Amino acid sequence: MIIIKVKEVPNSKESLRERVRRAWRMNIDRLYNQTNLIAVYKGEILEVYKILSYQKDEQEPNRVSFELEEVSSALKGKKIIYRTSNPATIIDENDLEFE
Repeated sequence: MIIIKVKEVPNSKESLRERVRRAWRMNIDRLYNQTNLIAVYKGEILEVYKILSYQKDEQEPNRVSFELEEVSSALKGKKIIYRTSNPATIIDENDLEFE
């Protein structure tokens, strides 16, 4: 699972998806088995997405972009303990810690 931390909450679901879908500094080789991405603001899970595909970002080739589809999930709205300052992290879903 990929965690994307946002600094502010966009005003629509489309704006949130657009914000989290591109320009993340990640090793593309580590993404091969990642299927979900969560958008987090101050520890709260704003949205859960299924990763349809990923590739090098067209505008910033040293970064990654995703094609995402919103999915329903029991994780949405929960608060997690997110100890890293990295805005983009890969974590095993079983390792998520909840407040």
